[in-house]
Amino acid sequence: MSAIDSKKLILNHYEKSIQYIESLKRVSDDCWLTPIEENKWSVCEIVGHLVPWDNFVLENRLPYLLNLKQELESPNVKELNQIAALESRNITKDEGIKKFRLTRIKLVNEITKVPASQFNREMNIGTSILTITEYFKGLIEHDLHHFQQIDEFLNKCNKY
Repeated sequence: MSAIDSKKLILNHYEKSIQYIESLKRVSDDCWLTPIEENKWSVCEIVGHLVPWDNFVLENRLPYLLNLKQELESPNVKELNQIAALESRNITKDEGIKKFRLTRIKLVNEITKVPASQFNREMNIGTSILTITEYFKGLIEHDLHHFQQIDEFLNKCNKY
């Protein structure tokens, strides 16, 4: 896949993800707040945890891709997810969806600024070496995994 096609694919996913999360406005508050399974997050927490990851990409990955920053920082995954889950439980559904939308739009705008030629560039993250495209495809898979969880849960939740 060409670098231009990779960039288009990534941007298309992020734009569609905004529409997907916006569609969750129709979800009842009960389904929004109920854990999808025992000892799992609720839809609200799943959506809420995507926001700090987008912020992490904005603050700690894109500056590297635009050569504004040379070192890649690794996140504290557990801490980032715990804080996001807590914060998402303390805001309304509309606030959570709006927060996601605004952050994701900012991410789309910043990805748009990355030259297509950068998408085949390799970067080191810890012991991994991967292209920018591979990195974003991993993030897309993460989104899609959670969207599938949400869809499966809502199919069950709406049957009650």
